[in-house]
Amino acid sequence: MKKLEHKVDVFTGIRPTHGLTIANVIGSVHTIVTLQKEKEVGRPMVFVADLHALTDHTPKDTQKYVLDVVKDYIALGLDPKECDIFVQSQLIEEIAELNIYLSRLVTISELLRVPTLKEKIKKDMDVSNASVLLAMYPIMMASDILLQQSKYVPVGDDQVAHVEIARDLARKFNKVFGETIPVPNVLSLGKPVRIKSLVGGGKMSKTNPSGAILIDDDINISLGKVKRAQTAFAGEMSESLDSLIKIGKFVSDEEEIKHIDDIMIKHMNGENVMGELKGVINVA
Repeated sequence: MKKLEHKVDVFTGIRPTHGLTIANVIGSVHTIVTLQKEKEVGRPMVFVADLHALTDHTPKDTQKYVLDVVKDYIALGLDPKECDIFVQSQLIEEIAELNIYLSRLVTISELLRVPTLKEKIKKDMDVSNASVLLAMYPIMMASDILLQQSKYVPVGDDQVAHVEIARDLARKFNKVFGETIPVPNVLSLGKPVRIKSLVGGGKMSKTNPSGAILIDDDINISLGKVKRAQTAFAGEMSESLDSLIKIGKFVSDEEEIKHIDDIMIKHMNGENVMGELKGVINVA
């Protein structure tokens, strides 16, 4: 068996459904910027996944935000000299062709067992109104990864299943068509950082801007969102408060992080200090 060479060191992407949120920065962009700086696993390639966004957004909506996402990536530290950036639809013909070949190698029942797909259908819709494109999402993701002959795909624990599908399809493709595609590797980022909406009701999402801190928000708008953020009763924790703390620590220096920890000790001891916490975060 010949040794197949990977062409891309690190490969990842983000959907252009709105401007980036602080959750995207903490959970994705920061990781890529760190990999870019450390250079331990090679040069990153980042793509704007406008085709993936079509599972639940119109082409008009997704195209509107493509350029904004690229600008945000660069503003947040991605260096075009150190990191390759492209838009997924630039390779629509190549992705579509590989998608067809890969689709022959996976069954419908296998797709329906993908954990993230089952969760999406259970939470947002039922099978009767779920689009075929949603079910095909893992195959399209595999097409992206394998087309670039990627060596590492950085993902949190909740996305490992998608990369495993890509790995399995690479092996099947090579068995059927000959040794052609190198098998990608999971670059585990561990348990994903969950950032919930500041106003409750699920994760922080670009599609619900009132509960999300957007990167292009005016400073006064961001301050207002922090002030209005849901927290918890004295002595209690909540998902919203936990997310607010994660955001606060991400944007803070060591001294401010210690201040946040001290405030949370007071809070868990029953003191009413949420106003103080929000003040520290807004100053950071």
